[in-house]
Amino acid sequence: MGLVSDHIIEKLLFKQVERPKDFCGIKIVNTHGDIYRINVYHEFFDEDLQLDTRRMHSSYSCLYKNNKLTIRDL
Repeated sequence: MGLVSDHIIEKLLFKQVERPKDFCGIKIVNTHGDIYRINVYHEFFDEDLQLDTRRMHSSYSCLYKNNKLTIRDL
């Protein structure tokens, strides 16, 4: 199976999980065959550092098969 576009993976993920209100980006990596690692990032103001900060909000291991994205339990 060929690689699927990041846009399709992102769309399918956010049908299953809520997009963070302070969402600023997503990184999708094909790790092996139909398995993808998806990291969701958010941006917030860090009071201690006094600047906007980007951090990982959540991370998922997913299987994309037959046009469906399944979040895998780790």
